[in-house]
Amino acid sequence: MPKLIDIPEGTDVVDVRKKMNKLLSTARNSAKPDKCILCGKLQTSFCNSHSVPQLSLRNIADNGKVLHASLLMGIDVVDIEKGVNNSGTFHFICNECDGTFFQDYEDEQNLKSIPTDKMLAEIAVKNILLQLSKRGQEKELYRELQKQFHAYSNLENLEGIKELDVRDYEEELQFHKDIADNNISGGYQILYWSVLPYKVPIATQSAIALSKDFEGNEINNIFDISESVRMQFMHLAILPLKEESVVLAFYHKRDKLYRKLRHQINSLSEQKILQFLNYIIFAYTENYFISKTIQSAIESNDKLAELGQENSGYPNLGFLGPDNLFGMGYQPVGMDKIPNFLDCSWAVT
Repeated sequence: MPKLIDIPEGTDVVDVRKKMNKLLSTARNSAKPDKCILCGKLQTSFCNSHSVPQLSLRNIADNGKVLHASLLMGIDVVDIEKGVNNSGTFHFICNECDGTFFQDYEDEQNLKSIPTDKMLAEIAVKNILLQLSKRGQEKELYRELQKQFHAYSNLENLEGIKELDVRDYEEELQFHKDIADNNISGGYQILYWSVLPYKVPIATQSAIALSKDFEGNEINNIFDISESVRMQFMHLAILPLKEESVVLAFYHKRDKLYRKLRHQINSLSEQKILQFLNYIIFAYTENYFISKTIQSAIESNDKLAELGQENSGYPNLGFLGPDNLFGMGYQPVGMDKIPNFLDCSWAVT
């Protein structure tokens, strides 16, 4: 499997991993807000919130552990597996909000029925909270890297881009929170929802700004960082249950850029839809968790590794330079080049 970061021979990888974990821990702690983002109450400690419901993580865990996206990204200095309690977590809201706000959708029986708008709003809020947390951590990580290594010559520009993201996420958060709080209906458009009669080996939940639809037409221009541009999100949830799996993709009707994709999906077979959503997992998000039952299949698949290291069709997570010929000649990995882990042939017991 190709590596995104090659560790020089003779390097103490364990030592590098410890330093990296310490750096990330410092950034996480510095990024914690003073008050709960949902209720606004001042906090001294925050809930260990899960971006993917623990019920789904437990259903694919082996001895309490799941594999992380770092398995595919070729970065040896971060952990490729963690326990369920520490997988996909963020610290941005209080225990009370975490235990009450999401209770409609974090219920296995509710998930087996067509989701209500309140459930969809709860999922959207959770997804945006994760994005806000990640942007906060990235900003603090930049500052820590600058403090220790003088890593950037344009730190202000990087922080400015992150601030634009934060502005959009805060607006997005309040928009979906209002829907959940006031039980407003009729706003969401479900692209796909199904309860598959088997347990898939992947769990994920994320807000995704799709750059292209099923036919390759542009949706979001993710490289446009103009202040007037707002990214439009599709929300994806793949949630393994005890013997079944919920597959859900939706957006809010105000995000009109997804209309064409909705019409495309309506004309596709279930197999093609699942293949497309499977591709989106690896192409657009790092917030997915994997059963160890498919570890060997993943580690032996170079196309998956390539896709896991792409950013909107560009190699090396989009960091282009002379060493990769600025991406010239690179052919993005197509959805038909990777295994479809949402297919029943990959079901886990």
